Parts: sequence; C-alpha cells; structure tokens
Amino acid sequence: MATPDDAGFDLAIVAEENQQHFRLLELPPDLLNLITSANAPVIKLKSSQNDSGMNSAVLCTPDKTYEIRQVSTSNTVFVTESTSQSKIPDVSSQPVLKAIAQPQSTLELLPCSATSAIPYIVAALPSYTSTQHQSSSTAVSKDDLFANIPLNDGQCEAGWIELACFESGDGQHAVIPTASVKTTVWKAVLDAATATGIDLTGELNRDDLSRLLNMESDWPEAVSTAVLRSMSTPDLTSNTTTLDPELCAKRVGLALLKDLSGPTSGSISTAPFKTKWADLLPEKWRTHAALNLLNGCYRLENGGKDILIVEDSLDAVAAANGGSTAGSGSTLGAKRKWHEKFRASKKAA
Repeated sequence: MATPDDAGFDLAIVAEENQQHFRLLELPPDLLNLITSANAPVIKLKSSQNDSGMNSAVLCTPDKTYEIRQVSTSNTVFVTESTSQSKIPDVSSQPVLKAIAQPQSTLELLPCSATSAIPYIVAALPSYTSTQHQSSSTAVSKDDLFANIPLNDGQCEAGWIELACFESGDGQHAVIPTASVKTTVWKAVLDAATATGIDLTGELNRDDLSRLLNMESDWPEAVSTAVLRSMSTPDLTSNTTTLDPELCAKRVGLALLKDLSGPTSGSISTAPFKTKWADLLPEKWRTHAALNLLNGCYRLENGGKDILIVEDSLDAVAAANGGSTAGSGSTLGAKRKWHEKFRASKKAA
C-alpha cells in the first residue's frame, strides 16, 4: 500500500491469486472512431488455422480486417477500479483506486495482408455440376460460410460474387457452379440477348434483366443471376446495371479454359481456345479475349502453342486476386477457437 501526499491518491493492489483476468486491446484511431460513432457496426472476431496448425485470430469490421497480435510488455500495467478505503482493512475512509488485474501483455491490431476469400470459399463449398445436382451433400449456408472465413464481410462478398456462388431454394445449401455450368449459362444468356435484341454491351434495365434471367432453361434462375452478377456493375439489385467488359471477358475466359481442360486439367491448343473465347463474347468485346486477363491462372507450353490451366491451385487463385491462401487445415467452425491463441496459463496461488 502506497501512502502519497495530499495531492495524490492511495492505490490498493489485490492479492495476485484474487486478481481478475484481462486482455488489453489497443485500438487504431480509425477503429476507435468507428465503434464510438452513433451508428457503430457489428465487430466480429474470427479465426483460422494456418499451415502449421496454429490458430490465428482476426477482428473484422464490415469492410476491414485486422490481425490480432499478442505483445508482451516490460512495463507494469494495472487495471484499476474506484473503491472506498472503508472496504479495505486498516486504512482510512478516503477514496482510492484498487488494482484488480495486472496484464502481462497487450493485444494490438494490424491490417490483415490477406485480401481474397476465394481459397476459403473453394475449400468449403461443394460444386453445382448440373440441374439440381451438387457434388456433395454438405449443407453450408452463406451466413455460416462468411462467419467462418477470417476476413471481413466485404471481402467474403467479393469472393462469393466472383465465383458466382448461390444458395439453393431452401437457403441452406451454398454452392459454386462448375466451369461447365458457368459456360453453358453464359452462352444461353448470350443467345437470349441476340434473340430478343438486348445489347449486352449497353445499359441493362430491369425489363432486360428479367427477360435474360427468366429464360426457359434446365437450371434455376439463381444460377443465371449469379453468373451475370459476377460480371456486372453495380449489383443486379439496382434499377439499371451494366456488364463490365473486362470482368465479362475474364470470367468467360477462365470458365471456358477450365471447361475445355476437362477433369484432368490437361493442356489444350491456345489458338482454338482464344477463338472460342472470342466467340462467347458480344461482338463489340471480341478484342477483350486476351490472355493477360487470365494472368496467374494459366501456363503456356510448347512455345505458346498449348495452354495449361493452373486455376485449381489455391496459390494461383489467390495470386490472381491479390491475396493469400487458406491453409490446407482450414475448416468451418474455427471461429469458436479464436481465444485459444491468447489463452493465459494459470499462475500458482
């Protein structure tokens, strides 16, 4: 017990075995301003396992992801609360501070280097291969999927849209359409646009979208919607939307390359591939069928005469999207273990 002069105060330190357990979290200024604002969003804690099997935790706002790092401190830090000396034996009744905990480390937040949710989505979701058929019976909803990816919801949504994911009618089965399905659906959209006189290179209104999405087909409307959404700006929920020429060419080209490569992902002739790719684009956009749009997802062989897809490599997918990959041991449900990384060992009383 310290007894300072009249200008100070008394500090009572609770016995070590009776101290409470705290973790101090240092907040960046932008995050502090966000959570103290009038309309503060939900902040989420998530985790995943890396390749070494260690849990890593992140803190997510709707559009930012922070890695949580534990840092030991050499300073003596107390967590205090106001109390009255009358509650503490052998002291006067003047107000004091009571130290109820002494943290040995702090948690700091750093911007997360990972930017792509695609590897996590690919690892978690089954494929939609044909009408009403999935390659796995695993039931994962979109909400459950996002809750277990250690990235913010904005990054998860971007990956969901890029892969043209959708939920089945019951809302419990999220799936990724295969390259063959994407190619088939897009060709049907292209044919429907030609038959109805809709210019896919111009602005599309709700009536245009309705005619394109409600076509007679062997697949649910959700598939067509997901494919168009993956190449449109803004989202299809707006009154008008447009297809981005480079996004459209990239999505169509990658799906076609994977589809033509077959299940063995073998090499195919480059020239015929580029011709088929251009044929699947609106006439005004044929020149956008350029291999540089697929950088990171293919490899040329035989002096450039053959092309080999490497899109199935998670490293290649992440590289093409500017992010890192999900570890091979990542599983859904990891969010419930985020605290294990920072679990403190109990001290002997």
